[in-house]
Amino acid sequence: MGRQSAEQKRQKKPGSFAVKADTTHGCLNIQQGAMPVFESTGPTGHRKRMRQRVLAQGAASLADYELLEMLLYVGIPRKDTKPLAKNLINVFGSLPAVLEAGEENLRQISGVTRASAAVLQDIAYVADRLPESGEETRQFLGNWDSILEYADVYLAKAPRGQVRALFLDSRNQLIADEAVPAFLHEGRSHEAMASIRQAVALVLQRALALHACALVTVDLVAEDQTLDQTLAQNASFVRELQRSAPLLAVEVHDHIAIGCGEWRSFNHHTGPKS
Repeated sequence: MGRQSAEQKRQKKPGSFAVKADTTHGCLNIQQGAMPVFESTGPTGHRKRMRQRVLAQGAASLADYELLEMLLYVGIPRKDTKPLAKNLINVFGSLPAVLEAGEENLRQISGVTRASAAVLQDIAYVADRLPESGEETRQFLGNWDSILEYADVYLAKAPRGQVRALFLDSRNQLIADEAVPAFLHEGRSHEAMASIRQAVALVLQRALALHACALVTVDLVAEDQTLDQTLAQNASFVRELQRSAPLLAVEVHDHIAIGCGEWRSFNHHTGPKS
């Protein structure tokens, strides 16, 4: 018998299998009873299984760290978030404590991105706005005390330097609380006034869409400014809003600045609208 080549011996070896490249599908094709290729065990495969579990069993089937793990997916797209979720709960003590920690405190933890911290803060903000019962409730904001109490409770976590619009119904009950689109407020240049008019137009469009009868705008004073500086800075926006809103049968009750435990009324401190 002639000597067999090494290739022939490999082909006749019991229990062996061949692996060849399948260029059509860009993967390896395992033949002769080979083990199947397993699904990914990396972050992508794990996230898919987590989502399937929620769809099949509901979010109530997840532990607190697993819920947090999934919330972190938004800001951390391609990484295992389970270790970070467990660490956050260990640091702050509980899932509710993590959500209430605030963006600045969350960013102190290694692995927390700016996007994921913002998402967690927004979820806490939404949770604060949910009614305690299943029935729709509207908060009365028809006097100074009610507006200031609302701002103290519900706007405490909103970004400083932001302007909020509180849209009210005919009974001065809150329909919606939304951020006013950012606008330029440096002087009275053509560009700044165009930006202000656009912001006012967007606010009034929302008022009409919500069937609001009135609104109150709230300046959340930035840390590096005083109340009076903020009111002066946004005076052109307020006057334009007060001028335009009545044309659409929307009343602007007032514009107030809030910060450092104090508040200022635009109407009271700057005189009547012109």
